[in-house]
Amino acid sequence: MIFTDQKNVLFLTSLSHFIVHSTIIFYPTLIYLFVEEFKIEIELIGFIYMISNFFFGFGSLFSGYVENRYGEKKLLLIFQIGSFFSCFFIIFSQSFISFAFFHILLCVFLSIYHPAGLTLISRRTNYLSKAMSYHGIAGSLGLAFGPILSSLLTTFISWRYAYFLAMLIFLFLFFITLISLEVKTDKNIITSKRKFFRKKLILFYLINCLAGIAFSSFLTYMPIFFTIKLINLNFVPILIGGVFTTLVLLAGIPGQLLGGFIGEKFKKSSIIMILCILHIPLLIIIPLLNGYFLIFYSLILGFINFIFQPIGNSIIADYTSSNERGFAYGFSFFLGFGIGSLGSGIGGILLSNWNISLVFYFAACMMILSIIPSLLLLKVDKKDN
Repeated sequence: MIFTDQKNVLFLTSLSHFIVHSTIIFYPTLIYLFVEEFKIEIELIGFIYMISNFFFGFGSLFSGYVENRYGEKKLLLIFQIGSFFSCFFIIFSQSFISFAFFHILLCVFLSIYHPAGLTLISRRTNYLSKAMSYHGIAGSLGLAFGPILSSLLTTFISWRYAYFLAMLIFLFLFFITLISLEVKTDKNIITSKRKFFRKKLILFYLINCLAGIAFSSFLTYMPIFFTIKLINLNFVPILIGGVFTTLVLLAGIPGQLLGGFIGEKFKKSSIIMILCILHIPLLIIIPLLNGYFLIFYSLILGFINFIFQPIGNSIIADYTSSNERGFAYGFSFFLGFGIGSLGSGIGGILLSNWNISLVFYFAACMMILSIIPSLLLLKVDKKDN
C-alpha cells in the first residue's frame, strides 16, 4: 500500500501527533510521583521540564531547516526510531539524572515530528484548515489521554509502563512509514523565491510565542492544580489531576473542529485576535473557583485554547510558499514550545515560592501582551487585502 491518498497521510500523521503529545504530557502528570521517588524539589522538576520543552521547540527549528534537503519520510523515520530508543532508556533509568537526560533526548527526537508532519499535510491534502483541524484533534486526544493513561498505569502497575506503551507505538509507526510512505518531490521548491520574513509572519510568530508561554505555564501545572483544588473528591490524588486534566483537553477536540470550520469561512487574523482576548478572563477567574464552576470554566478554557491550533497552522501555510514551509513550521514550534517552555520554568518558581493561582495570572499576562501583535496583524492583513 502506498500513502498517496489524503486519508492515509492523515492517518499516519494523526497517529504520530497523538503519541507525540501523549508522551510529552506524561511528565507533568507524574510530577508528585517524581518528587517522592527521586527525593527532589518540585522547582527542579519544573526546570527539567522547561529544558525538555526548549529542546522540543529548538529541535523543530533545526528539523524544519533540513526538511527541504532530506524530505518528510527520512525525518519521520529518525523521529520514530529515536523516540523508541529514548523511551527504552527512560524505562530502565534508576536515578533522576539519567531519567532527565533521556527525557530531554526524547524531546529532541519528538521535536522532529511537527515540521515534517505538518509539511507533509500541507503538500498532500486539500482543504488545509480542515486537514489541520483533524490532525490537531489527534494531538488533542494525545494530550487528553496522556494524563489518564499515565495515571492509570502508575496507580495499578508503574509509571514506566506509560513509556513502554509509547515505545511500542513508535516502533509500529517506524515500520508503517518505512514500508508504506511514498517519497515525493515538490516542484515548487526549485521555483519559489518568495521572501521568508514578511511582516505578517513575524507578527504571527510573536503571538504564537506569547501564547506558547501561557499554554506551557498553565498546562504543565494543571494536574497539580486540580489535585489541590479538588482534593475533597473521593479519588486517588494522582487520578484527580489526571482525570480532570484529560477532561479539559478533551474539550479541545470540538475546539479543533470549530477552528477548522471557521478557518475556511472567516478571516484568520480576526479569529486569532478574538481568541487572545477570550483567554484573559478565563485565566483570571479559574483560580478563584471551586467545585463544578471550576470544572465548567476549565472546560471552556480547553475549548477556546485549541481553536487556535488549526488556525495558526493554516496561517503559516497561507503566508509561506511550499519550499519555505518546513522551516516556517519549525520556527513556529521553536517559538511556541522552545521559547514557550519558559512558562513551565517560571510556573515552577511561582508554585514553589507562592501558590498555584499565580501560574494562571502569569498566563493571563502573556495573553494580554499578545493582544498588541494580534491587533497589528489584523491591521496589516486588512491593508494587504
